[in-house]
Amino acid sequence: MYFQNLDIQKKILKSIDDNGLAVIKNFLDDKKILNIKKKVTKRLNNINYLKIPSDIKAASKEGKKLITTTWLPKKYRKHYKNNQFKQPTGEIEKKVNKKILKKGYKFYSKYTNSIEFKDPLINFPEISKIVFNKKLFEIASKFLKETPYLGYVALRCHFKNNLPNNDFNLYHTDGRTKITKKNYQLLKFLIPFHLEKKQLIEFSQIIFKRSKMKTEDFYKFQYSKPNDLPKYLKKKIVNPKVMNGDGFFFDPDNYLHNAKKPNKLRIMLYVIFIKKKNYMIPKTKNILISKKFVNNLSPMLKKSAKFLNKV
Repeated sequence: MYFQNLDIQKKILKSIDDNGLAVIKNFLDDKKILNIKKKVTKRLNNINYLKIPSDIKAASKEGKKLITTTWLPKKYRKHYKNNQFKQPTGEIEKKVNKKILKKGYKFYSKYTNSIEFKDPLINFPEISKIVFNKKLFEIASKFLKETPYLGYVALRCHFKNNLPNNDFNLYHTDGRTKITKKNYQLLKFLIPFHLEKKQLIEFSQIIFKRSKMKTEDFYKFQYSKPNDLPKYLKKKIVNPKVMNGDGFFFDPDNYLHNAKKPNKLRIMLYVIFIKKKNYMIPKTKNILISKKFVNNLSPMLKKSAKFLNKV
């Protein structure tokens, strides 16, 4: 599960297939991490760089609310009624007021559990150089079994607060149905920028493939707290030893995963590799990237940026 570099591709792929995880140790040096961390912390207080987040505080005060469950088979919808936190953050309708955001993250973090930056490949050009690593795409190509494309890039911060757990904090799979369409398969690579010394990432994963789960359990335990899980899933929870400088691949569709709330500001980079006909492509086309940067890429990497919006 732990690898010193990206060169041992067969073993990395086997780890992703068998465990849903592969940790690359010392992926980034301290200088790059510190540079991005400083810039992120500063720009958290500038509303011009931020996407408007969901207002978890207001949503919790509204009480129980019926969420949209049309994607679920009818007999499983009972598990989602009257619980608006059993869904992705972005689908919570109530948003944080801009006046609150302008007061800075130490204030607005009392209203939301996380926030995402606008246009990270433009506003944080250092990230483009990290994302377009040839070896990352080689591994993604072998995992997806076809040419990989960059599907999404997110730079997101998570906050310590007393708000209810939601989305990332709860065990879930990214794919909402028991079987993922072939073209919808994807692979994620994550990098933390907030860890210090021997501190470990707050991420955990259940090493139990969804194909082995009972269909009822797969739907019932989407967006669940650890204590809500049955024993056979609890026993399979793994907290990977991801530390400062590390990055890790994981299979978000086949394995339940979560990230508990941090003890301090958490800064994460999310990189998603997709296939040519993936459902994310309309969203991908909204991601801005420098045309000049793309033109200087190798032919293989340039192709992987096909669906991005070049400016």
